[in-house]
Amino acid sequence: MKKVAQILIPLLAVLALVSISGARKPERPTEASVENMMLTELGDYQLQPKEFDSKISYKMDETSYEVLDPIAIACQIFEDSRGEQVDVVVIAGDSSQAFHDQQICFKAQGWELKLVEERKLKTKAHDEIPVSFMTIKRPNSHERYAVYAFRSPIGFQTYSQQKFGWVQAKLLDPFGGKKGYSYRFIGLTDGLSQEDVMKFATDYIDSLHSSTDGLM
Repeated sequence: MKKVAQILIPLLAVLALVSISGARKPERPTEASVENMMLTELGDYQLQPKEFDSKISYKMDETSYEVLDPIAIACQIFEDSRGEQVDVVVIAGDSSQAFHDQQICFKAQGWELKLVEERKLKTKAHDEIPVSFMTIKRPNSHERYAVYAFRSPIGFQTYSQQKFGWVQAKLLDPFGGKKGYSYRFIGLTDGLSQEDVMKFATDYIDSLHSSTDGLM
């Protein structure tokens, strides 16, 4: 009887906690609801052709959705008055599965990684945040600059750190329906320096935070 009690008491305690908290995971947002929160302008930059009647420029392939199981993938092209373009991809997810090592992704797309290093962006909304800065190149083309940032439910972290961020968030609140985001920026045109791409990334993250009241 004593052994039975030792098993039942912790189980009943867990069930009671679940009952008290309601233990229902919040409904998953739709991709359209996330897309609707995206920016359409940033300083001199404007969103390019709005396909699909939304705030995106193009759709990611179906394989990406199958592998990542994200809440949303929002793909945008911004262009300024000089014709300089920046590619932006924001992924929203409710588990670490939705976020991947961008180095693997770039290599699979035929990019050669010339430089990969951790840097900091000085944002107004989040102070200094860690980002991956990359110099990437395809055969017979100029080098391009890319910036990649991860925001787990507990804040901006490196790719390695964000995995533990998800574990920590789920331990603290198993049924909280936590969400995270990744932000990828690639300078697509020759006139963009690494400083230009870093500044665009900083301004975009700050502006998106402001326009969504901190949700993204």
